[in-house]
Amino acid sequence: MAPLKAKTGSRAADTVKNRQHKNIGTSAHGSTVQSAKYKQAVDTPQIPGTVVGKLVAFSLLLLIMPILAYFLSLKLVFAGSTTPSAITAAVTANIVLAGYVFVAWMEDVDDDADALSKRKLE
Repeated sequence: MAPLKAKTGSRAADTVKNRQHKNIGTSAHGSTVQSAKYKQAVDTPQIPGTVVGKLVAFSLLLLIMPILAYFLSLKLVFAGSTTPSAITAAVTANIVLAGYVFVAWMEDVDDDADALSKRKLE
């Protein structure tokens, strides 16, 4: 039985080459020119700065608040008892986390409302 030979000039390979040439063309000098969609996708930020700012703020709160709550409750409220102070720190961490979820949820609701009002104007 003879081995099968692969086609070198197949239609699939030509289609891939055509797609590549449509997306990235060449200029008169031979250098590659990026398509407008690709350049726009690279230039625009993928995550808004406000989202990153909120994430950083809540991350810092999640780091600082439970530790602060533990030591303050250890010294001022429970007079050296570590178990209630640890519970206070855990509750504080859960409150910060719930606050982040609430802020993210409200932001999503605002985005939906903005999109709905834009659709109504069109």
